[in-house]
Amino acid sequence: MLHHTIIIAEIGQNFVGNIALAEWLIKFAHISGASLAKFQLYDSEKLYGEKQSTELSKDDAFRLFNYGNEIGIEVFFSVFDIERVRWCEEIGAKRYKVAYSQKDNVELLAAIKETGKPVWVSGVDLYCVPKYPAALKDLEFNGVDFMDVFQGYSDHTIGLNAAKIAMSRGAKIIEKHFAIDHRTGIDAPWSMTPSELKTLRKFADDLELCL
Repeated sequence: MLHHTIIIAEIGQNFVGNIALAEWLIKFAHISGASLAKFQLYDSEKLYGEKQSTELSKDDAFRLFNYGNEIGIEVFFSVFDIERVRWCEEIGAKRYKVAYSQKDNVELLAAIKETGKPVWVSGVDLYCVPKYPAALKDLEFNGVDFMDVFQGYSDHTIGLNAAKIAMSRGAKIIEKHFAIDHRTGIDAPWSMTPSELKTLRKFADDLELCL
C-alpha cells in the first residue's frame, strides 16, 4: 500500500549503466522512504541519435522490477514508445509514467490507456517545469492548483525546498530524481541523495500530522 503522500525516486539514468548500482539505488530508495522507484525505458538511438550505456534492455527491466518486488518496493517505468509498453505488460508493471517530452504522443498515450493501468503524465497530472535544473524563480506555484488540476509535482530543482513548498500547497505526489550523490549521473546535481530522501519523507509525514 502506498503512502498518503507518494514520493517517487526517479533513478532514471543515474545508475550510469551499472545494473548493480541500479539495484543499490532501488534498495536505498526503499530504506530512505520512497513509495516507488522509477527508471526510463527508451530506444536511445531514436531518442538521442546514438546508443547510450544507460539504455535498459527488457531483461534489465525484468531484473530491476523483480528486485524491487523481492525487497518490498514497487519499481515502474517512464516509457517512450509502444514497444516498451509491451515490455511493461510482460513484466507485470502496475502503472506507467509519461515524460513531459512525450505528453502529446497520441499513439503512446493510447497504448498505455489500452492497458487499463494508472498513468501519470508530466505536464498533465504532475506539474512540471521542463528545465534541467529548474530554478525556484521558474516555478509558478501561485497559479498551480494541486487540488483539482494537478495531483502532484515533478521536481527538477536543486535541493528540497520546491518539493516541500509543493506538498505544503497540496501536492500528494512528488517525483524527484534520486542519485547516490550529487556527482554520479547526469541528473545528479538536481537529484536527492538517500539522506535528502529521508528528510523529504519526514517532512511529508510531519505535514500530514499537521493538516
